[in-house]
Amino acid sequence: MKYYLKEEFLHDNNVKNAGNKARNDVEEIVKREGYQALVLSVDNWYEMSTLKAQLHKSKAIGQTLDQLQQGDELLIQFPMLHHSFFTTYHVKKAQKKGVKVNFIIHDLEALRYVNVENFPLKHKIRIQIQESGLLGAADGIIAHNPIMKSVLVDKGIAVDKIVSLGIFDYLIPNFQEKTGLTKNQPIIVAGNLAQEKAGYLYTLPKAPDYNLYGVGFDESRALENETYFGSFLPDELPAALEGGFGLVWDGDSAETCSGVFGEYLRYNNSHKASLYLASGFPLVVWEESALSTFVLDNHCGIAVGSLSELAEKIKSLSDEEYQQLVSCSQKIGKNIRAGYYLKTALKKFD
Repeated sequence: MKYYLKEEFLHDNNVKNAGNKARNDVEEIVKREGYQALVLSVDNWYEMSTLKAQLHKSKAIGQTLDQLQQGDELLIQFPMLHHSFFTTYHVKKAQKKGVKVNFIIHDLEALRYVNVENFPLKHKIRIQIQESGLLGAADGIIAHNPIMKSVLVDKGIAVDKIVSLGIFDYLIPNFQEKTGLTKNQPIIVAGNLAQEKAGYLYTLPKAPDYNLYGVGFDESRALENETYFGSFLPDELPAALEGGFGLVWDGDSAETCSGVFGEYLRYNNSHKASLYLASGFPLVVWEESALSTFVLDNHCGIAVGSLSELAEKIKSLSDEEYQQLVSCSQKIGKNIRAGYYLKTALKKFD
């Protein structure tokens, strides 16, 4: 049997159970592929001491994985929500029984926080145990892209265990195709708009215009070329978006992607790229980001080194060239909404 690990809290009135769009979509796609839920249920360990929480989670993980039989396969979303320092031990124990354990990576925190000063030692140890220990034990790993794959190989993980996803899928209930897109519509920015993640929003050049959707935006500092539309639930957001391109950019600066979140784009496939493409919009990405290769190879957007280049770059596109980008983006978007990329990656494990 094929299973996916469904991580829950026992008392389901806890807001943490809402999960997030990327994880929920993975569950939905693998269910459609015939995977069954293997439920890992724990008490609210946030209220326990560190030691008690570790032991509680370890016991729950052990009891959950003990249900698996020889020949079963398990897909775990990484990083785990209920990780324990003993998880690797339980995974290896299941493998000895003849269970295959595969992982799909959402985030690699070691890459995100590699340059952060004052990063707590406790978290460094946890990340090391999770990312080297647990991923090292995997039978198969779905990484975001070839750059992330090469980082994992550098950590000592066998190259033939790792497949590249390409881009995250993004399911949209009741999808309606956008029509009438033109290159001169505002640039869309969706997601976390707070200073620490998207400080560049407060230093943008005067052109082009930007439409903003999400949480954390300081409206008192809005620029003249920014229109803020508020925040939306993930399944409602695609219908609300209006613009000509979707922007994938992070950090403090409009001149380059910088800081913890900006640098992380060198390795990471931002989930918002999938949102934009699934909604039918071509992308604007940083030319040094991991995603730029996918975008340029698939003709579904443009890459720039700095947002001060963007107005000129859009101006230099003919209307016909822009419509070709839209057409390619909508083709990719159709695949993203169908779960194509995860389904394709999973087939490589068979």
